[in-house]
Amino acid sequence: MFKTFTGRFFAIYAMTTLVIFLLLFGVLTQIISNYFIENHYKMMLEESRILSDQFIETYKARTLTDLNFNYQLTATSRYIDSRIMILDENHRVFKDTQTTGKSLVGHKLNHPIIHSVFEGQQMSETGTFGDLYDQLVLTTAYPIFSGDRIIGAVIINSPYPTLRENINNIYQMTLISLLVLLSATFISTYVYSKSISNTISELNDRVQAIANGDFSSHVVVSTDNEIGQLANNINHMASELEKLEDMRKDFIANISHDFRSPLTSIKGFVQAILDNTIPYERQGKYLNIVLDETERLTKLTNDILLLTKMENNTVQLNKTHYDLHQDIRKILFQFEQKILDKHIDFTLLIDQQELFVFADMNQIQRVLTNLIDNAIKFCSPEDTIIVETTVLIGKVEVRIKDSGPGISEEDIKYIWDRFHKADRSRGKDKKGIGLGLSIVREIIKAHNEKIDVYSQEGKGTTFVFTLPLSHHT
Repeated sequence: MFKTFTGRFFAIYAMTTLVIFLLLFGVLTQIISNYFIENHYKMMLEESRILSDQFIETYKARTLTDLNFNYQLTATSRYIDSRIMILDENHRVFKDTQTTGKSLVGHKLNHPIIHSVFEGQQMSETGTFGDLYDQLVLTTAYPIFSGDRIIGAVIINSPYPTLRENINNIYQMTLISLLVLLSATFISTYVYSKSISNTISELNDRVQAIANGDFSSHVVVSTDNEIGQLANNINHMASELEKLEDMRKDFIANISHDFRSPLTSIKGFVQAILDNTIPYERQGKYLNIVLDETERLTKLTNDILLLTKMENNTVQLNKTHYDLHQDIRKILFQFEQKILDKHIDFTLLIDQQELFVFADMNQIQRVLTNLIDNAIKFCSPEDTIIVETTVLIGKVEVRIKDSGPGISEEDIKYIWDRFHKADRSRGKDKKGIGLGLSIVREIIKAHNEKIDVYSQEGKGTTFVFTLPLSHHT
């Protein structure tokens, strides 16, 4: 039982609650006992004071056998269920409410409490009153003053077992209340711990399923506490892993296709040349095709290796001071024929002839080439592309905007992920394996700069990144 969460949680909580219960019960019983005894002492002393005042009145009137005083003495004795004795100034008992057993009238009492009370002190104690009783009694002694002279004392003995019985009744009520509360606590704790245990077991099964590659099932948790948040995070993680797994499968399929196509061409043309199927005079043309396909394979391989190195921070940037505007013009010149073939309205917005930046020129060329190539591939005839630079404080902002159909809200969340191949990242010619934008982001990130994308379906797409201005003169 104690190997499970429910068993351990319940055992720890039950033991803790039980210890607290015992401590609480012990403290409460002691407080209740002290409270009752203290209040009983106060009541006995108050009754002693009243009897003392009544005795003085009869004493002054010389009517010590007054029936009213005797009646009050007896009534008080019955009311507080106690034995009351009145002592004269010689410590002798001349009034005793004891009606059964041996009366002490005429007896002189010799007890430490008696000597103290005739010294003017109000006394109280718990004991057998000088072995007068076989059981414990509560005893109070109250002096009777006549002016400055002590002429007697009021002694009250209250049986402790009678008071103990009243206290025990309170104990029983307290114990029953605490036991009911303890039972309710145990039941609610067990139910709660069982609920948590079931949820954790479900989460454990879910995590195990994820570890085994099953991302489809979800944990259903209705609470919004930490367990609910954990369940939601696991569900979110599973969804993201499922998307990543789908991307991985797409990547395997796409890269297999992208590698198989050129390899098939290379194998076919080389086999044809070796078999003399292609005449010697035409072999040069097909060897150039083979060379183009090998360069394509080399580029795909280099892109994968570059992205892996950049994500592992193993690429060293070769930063130099160079003219960004001149670099943009060179890249645009390379795409001039594609732009003309698609009848794209292309605009370059720069406000100065030269603009020097401090960056890795080769890597930034790759960024510009990928972004401009993406824009051209995705644009339809008569669409527009704008490349614009804006000088900020210490930086330059490069903006590449096209008027194509834009990127869907679902795709834009994953556009920077490696191997993500929405139509936007691949273009209409379906080339590439979805690494271009991932490489772009890693290059800009390696420069400690920012890159963002803004797009709406039907309203085009804009990529914006920054580079540090050069202080080189």
